[in-house]
Order: sequence, then C-alpha cells, then structure tokens
Amino acid sequence: MTAISHAQALKKLAAGTLVQTLDEDLSRLLTRTMARARHDPAIAANPGAAALPQLLRRWNCVLQAGDDAVSELYRQKTVVALVILLHKYGIADSALTASADTAIDAINDAVALSDDFHRKTNDIKKAFLRTPPAALKRAPGLPDSLTFYRAGDVVSYQLDGRYYAAYVHRCAGINESPIIEFYDAVFDHVPAIEELQGKAARGRRYNDGSIHIELMSVAGMKFMPDPAGQIVLVKACVETPPGNSHLGERIGLYVVSDVFEIQESVDRMFEA
Repeated sequence: MTAISHAQALKKLAAGTLVQTLDEDLSRLLTRTMARARHDPAIAANPGAAALPQLLRRWNCVLQAGDDAVSELYRQKTVVALVILLHKYGIADSALTASADTAIDAINDAVALSDDFHRKTNDIKKAFLRTPPAALKRAPGLPDSLTFYRAGDVVSYQLDGRYYAAYVHRCAGINESPIIEFYDAVFDHVPAIEELQGKAARGRRYNDGSIHIELMSVAGMKFMPDPAGQIVLVKACVETPPGNSHLGERIGLYVVSDVFEIQESVDRMFEA
C-alpha cells in the first residue's frame, strides 16, 4: 500500500484543469486502445506502447514548447502529472519518468509549489516513479464530450511542429464535440486570421480519387485555451467558413472523431 494516492499527489500540483485534461485524454485513448486490443494480440500485450505515441503527439505541444509559448513551471507540472497518471493507468516510460524526477527537483529548488509538495516529494517519487504500475485490467470508460468552443470559432491545430487551421461549424450535441472543417493551408506558426482569408477548405481524397467535403466532430476538444497547447483560438465569431464548392458532396453528415483519431485524419488529408 502506497503512502500517497494518485489523486493526492496530483492535487499537490495545483493544476486542476491540466490534470483533468490529461486524465480524460488517457481515459479516452486507453478505452479505444483496449477495444482494439481485443482483435490485436500485439496491442493486448502492451497497450501502453500503442497509446503513448498518440498521447505524446498531442502533449509534446507543451513538453517540447519553447519558453515563449509555455512557462518552465507549466512544462514541469505537465510531465509530473503525466507520469503519475500513466502510472495510474498501468503505463511506465523510462524517459518520461526521468524527466519527471528532474522536474520535481526543479520545482522544489524554485520553491514553486507548497511546502506540503516538498514534504511529500520522496513519497511521490517512491510511489509513482520508482514503483512499477499495476497493469490496467479494464478500459477506463469514455469521459464526456463537453466543449467550450462555439460555431464561428477559427482554431489552429498543431501536429508534429506543423500548424493547420479549422473552422467550427456547430456542435454535434448541446455544447458537445465541435464539428470542424480544415482550411487548405499549412503553417510553421499559429496563423493569424488574415493569413486564412481567401483560403478554401481541404477535402478528403477517397480510394476512387474523388475529393469530398470532410466535416469531423471532435470529442475531447474541450477547454479553451487547450491545456495541451495543441488547439489555439485564432478568432471567434467568424461568419464565413472556408469555401468548399470545389469539393464533392460530403459523405454523410460528418465523421465522428476525437482528439486522437483526428491525428490520422490530418495525416491522411495533408499527405504529400
């Protein structure tokens, strides 16, 4: 029995929305990963290995961000919270664990958190950095799909150091899962709204070579600003969406997606 629980350790980071988003991201991702594991022995043998790359493609927007985008303390809190939550869900990664160990020491050296965090440092390290996690026995379950984004929002979406832009048409439910459409543009920075003026929509190419309108509902696109730093509001209340008259009619109302499945969609839509 550990001297400190996951919830107790996470509370001492004083980063409620960050912790909530990481926890919901892992719940969403591992629920889908474990569903796939029923049909894939390799994933079943090591679900963490399948899930972690997708998680990091999102959270590297913080972990690898410069000081101009994210404070050092926020990066430190993020990696510590990430390692504790990975432990909660039965996953360990040696590189992340080493980074969390260093981050905890740096937080204490800077006296950036409470005395209670400092006093519990050894307990936190022993329980979550130096004790192997118990394997996850069942899927965590999907969190809610609440969103604070609204129709008319234009957002930037970062993936692997590239920046895309999307228009929010509406929500799939009552304040749930925004339905977005990507602009046909790629940037090396968060675009300004002026850089998107006159840009058409990007469609999806199907196997027969036809390109159709692609709308996607994105579960997990929740807080604004996004604690993962991946989604940034460019401008609200934009009346004109990207033009898509050059594309074929959409197939169905929209594609049901989430903050992890959308990675594959962007890879596919913007492949060379």
